[in-house]
Amino acid sequence: MLACAFLWGISFVAQRLAAQSMGGMPFTFNAARYLIGTAILAPFVCRLGALRSRATWIGGAAAGAAMIAGSSLQQAAMHSVSAGTAGFITGTYVVWVPLLSLIVGQRVARRVWIGVAFALVGLWILCIDGEFSLDPSELLLLGCALSWAIHVLVIGWAATRGDVFGIAFVQFLVTAIVCTGTAIAIEPVSVAIVQDAIGPIAFAGVFSIAIAFTLQVFAQTSAPPAHAAIILSLESVFAEVAGSVWMHEGFGMRKWLGALLILAGALVATVTGPRPRPPEAIRPREAAAD
Repeated sequence: MLACAFLWGISFVAQRLAAQSMGGMPFTFNAARYLIGTAILAPFVCRLGALRSRATWIGGAAAGAAMIAGSSLQQAAMHSVSAGTAGFITGTYVVWVPLLSLIVGQRVARRVWIGVAFALVGLWILCIDGEFSLDPSELLLLGCALSWAIHVLVIGWAATRGDVFGIAFVQFLVTAIVCTGTAIAIEPVSVAIVQDAIGPIAFAGVFSIAIAFTLQVFAQTSAPPAHAAIILSLESVFAEVAGSVWMHEGFGMRKWLGALLILAGALVATVTGPRPRPPEAIRPREAAAD
């Protein structure tokens, strides 16, 4: 999950560059990068026979629906909102996931809520500098955050029932088909526009989609959704660091404090103390000593 958060974070730079190059064409950008992700995963799926179970198709399709909403709303807002505000509002899925978990009947431990509080405060300090208000673009990002929270919960359900590569492939395929059809219908799609942003598209398609989202499915075969959300929220930290390196944006003491609080939240929520050895693990040694 940490590797996944890192890849998502640095891919924010690619998304911003694509938004600047392509303008208000979120579906074209998403169609291109999800088609790349689908193509990369296709050989693994065919070789492993990963599409045989019903749970794989159901989970992948449901995750794809949430992915379409999250990706489209986020990219639509990227050209008119600051990176900090986008990172903070998108990162609020760290709160939505445990709340939705309660609604669907999943237990959320107290330490997870403590970790959520640390992460949310950290996100605010990291991302928000000055006044904060909700305009139409920020409202789109709220919908994006809720969509990604649903996506985390769906993957948590599907990853323990279906094939990892199959789930990842189906969600990419569904997203690519819907985004391609929508782009052709409502956006001025052309080869020249895609060529102008081919670098960011390829980077996002390989690292953010094919690798990172597949890693997420692997990770959630054993990680509870609320834990996953807190660790994945570290993408905001990596996004800010990537922005400071490649986009020459500042990363001062305030942002370091926010980053440390998010990291503290992830540690509080997910790291437990040493567990005592079970009796059956002790007896053989005692018997050997006797």
